[in-house]
Amino acid sequence: MDDFKEKVIWYKRFPHIYVILFAIILLSAGLTWIIPAGEFLRAEVPGTARKVIVPNTYKVIESSGATIFEIFKAIPLGLRMSSDIIFLILISSGAFKVIQSTGAIENALGVFLNKVNKIKNGGVVTIWITTFLFSILGIIVGPEIQIPFTLIGVSIALGLGYDLIVGLAMVMAAGGIGFATAPTTMSTVGTAGIIGGLPLFSGAGLRSLYWLASTSVVAIYITFYAIKIKKNPNLSLVKNANLDGLKLNKELTDYSISKQDIKVLLVLLGIFVMLIVGPLKFKWYLIEVSATFLIGGIVAGFVGGYNINKTIDIFVKGAGEMMMAAFIVGLGRAIQVILEDGRIMDTIIHILSEPLQKFGPISAGILMTFVHGVINVFIPSGSGQAAATMPIMFPLGDLLGITRQTSILAFQIGDGITNIIYPTLGSVMAMCAIARVSFEKWVKFALKLVLLLYITGWIFLVIAIKINWGPF
Repeated sequence: MDDFKEKVIWYKRFPHIYVILFAIILLSAGLTWIIPAGEFLRAEVPGTARKVIVPNTYKVIESSGATIFEIFKAIPLGLRMSSDIIFLILISSGAFKVIQSTGAIENALGVFLNKVNKIKNGGVVTIWITTFLFSILGIIVGPEIQIPFTLIGVSIALGLGYDLIVGLAMVMAAGGIGFATAPTTMSTVGTAGIIGGLPLFSGAGLRSLYWLASTSVVAIYITFYAIKIKKNPNLSLVKNANLDGLKLNKELTDYSISKQDIKVLLVLLGIFVMLIVGPLKFKWYLIEVSATFLIGGIVAGFVGGYNINKTIDIFVKGAGEMMMAAFIVGLGRAIQVILEDGRIMDTIIHILSEPLQKFGPISAGILMTFVHGVINVFIPSGSGQAAATMPIMFPLGDLLGITRQTSILAFQIGDGITNIIYPTLGSVMAMCAIARVSFEKWVKFALKLVLLLYITGWIFLVIAIKINWGPF
């Protein structure tokens, strides 16, 4: 009987995430033999270096199915193409290990959580504050830069009596939705607006309301789950997870903050501030952010009383612990390499966009979100998908009576919401690995959230269509 029970508990034998990603790579390679190769002509957008599709220029070209060797070659190519994100993961993790080793973060969290737990509904208030904080950060810097903060989110959740998924969701779901629904993100709204000939970040009013509603949905969803599992821990999706090194080591009442802790925390605050100021004022991205973490790690070791050798040893150990997460990013990018080399990306876009012409404005607008959602599997880059799809979606929208502002909203919904559950997005897999939440458990938690966020987006989409929102 026991053997039978063990056999039917399928999730205990769920494949390693590397196996899942490699299976998707194999599937993508198979598609290059099934889907005809094709391409659109491309033209450069005035004032930018980005090339976009020219509508109505699709043509079938000679197919080039991926060979066995090309499948394996795609993996190191994916690693090379993802090097910026991989280095960010390794460097930021090394820096965080140095900061963590001083005990400053744990002491600060212990003191903070001790006070929060004395407040009525303090845990719920903390969930909302943390969710909105990372959603705002998502607007400014995007989801990749939030990867190292996963550990802080997890520690907060565990200290409040919740589980790993609550901590992961407060960072990854909130940050992802902040980026997805942002009214002023250059890589998505900005790029799409330039392609559509719209004023930069126009329509920010309605988009801001959409961001507020979406982030509130995330906070409510996390709150209901957190309350449920706190009342009955057996309902947690990760009830048997290994918490070693993630939870606080002492009773909350035993924590205090020393002068040295304050110095280290000021370094962490400095890193956080520069993550906001750098991208906004100096147009920083992943390389500059990695340099910021590197400086922060060195300074934290110094003010923490370490000599340079000890700082380096701790840094290297922290970076080494994230090698699995770093390789996940490269494997995810390898999928895109296979599809691009097989020349089937344009064919997929062509096939998915053609049927939209048969529907009315509301039906077509909702279907646009699905089309973008499917394409997001193959093109997880927001700016990349904007360049590949919006030159087609804008003329389709014009024909169907959908304004270009509304077409961008449909793009935001489809491209962004699915980011939090797609394995092809490297940051999702990396953050799951850091939080020790298996991908299948995360999807089980987040799938209903994705549906609720789609419904929220569709409500705003219908409103936009009904009021004939924005220019064009």
